[in-house]
Amino acid sequence: MKRKILAFLLLSLVLLTMIGCSNNENSSEGKTDEQIAAVYIQTLGYTIVVHEGEAVKYTLEQKMLEDLDYMRLWAVQKEEPDAYIGKEIVTYRFTVKDHPLEQQFSPVDYTISAIVMLVDRKVIGGTSAPKSKIKNLVMVGGEYSLEGKTLYEIKGMSYSEWLDYWKEKYGKRKE
Repeated sequence: MKRKILAFLLLSLVLLTMIGCSNNENSSEGKTDEQIAAVYIQTLGYTIVVHEGEAVKYTLEQKMLEDLDYMRLWAVQKEEPDAYIGKEIVTYRFTVKDHPLEQQFSPVDYTISAIVMLVDRKVIGGTSAPKSKIKNLVMVGGEYSLEGKTLYEIKGMSYSEWLDYWKEKYGKRKE
């Protein structure tokens, strides 16, 4: 009888542990895409000041990779876009604080805009940029990664080296 009670208690403990682990806070189950993006921003250590909502939703096509805007976006991603061609990408924009770009761009004059990209409810990357409080415009000079890193810091190439690589891989761009 004691063995059955001990086995029952042990089995109950294992089941409770499994249930507890499956209900962790970072689970995307039951969350909207925007909530998944917000949790990701917070795991990076940033504080969300404003949820700006869905920014853009599109299906990535090969020809889009010849467009300067998409080129700049993918220049600061850790992954190449190949795995996402033909997939729907949804982006969410946030104004954040406690971001590394605040070291370069004073919070007195700039806010930091962060955009998170998701495919199939999974974060695949994103961008960040300083936004002037005076003119409410994103600064000229290209995108930074979500972590505030430059093209060189991510890819280990200068812009011209990267551009040659990109043109070779994804098509010619007329400048």
